[in-house]
Amino acid sequence: MSDEAIYKAFGQAVATRRKGLNLTQATLAARVGISRASIANIESGRQNVLLHHVYRLASALEFSKVSDLLPAQPKPSTQEDLDMILSDETVTARGKAQITDLIASALAQRGGAKAGS
Repeated sequence: MSDEAIYKAFGQAVATRRKGLNLTQATLAARVGISRASIANIESGRQNVLLHHVYRLASALEFSKVSDLLPAQPKPSTQEDLDMILSDETVTARGKAQITDLIASALAQRGGAKAGS
């Protein structure tokens, strides 16, 4: 998920919850301690959000967990997904095997990098 997509999803979660609680942007801004314009920018995904603001937003929006505001992580590719990608009939069996090995290796390295970070 791109940074832009993350901020847009986060902003959408803020806007949806704020509207569900019948709060104005100004009311939410006062509860969080930031400007109404910042709330508008957050809701539109145009503003990066500081961690302490995320906590304040979650509290002001009456979430029990901060993670309720965060977009879900995309699920890792499965073997079934890889099989669908490689369904092109022009790729030989050997080519498919090589591509599958390359993708599996890249995903393993990516997973290892995340676990170590």
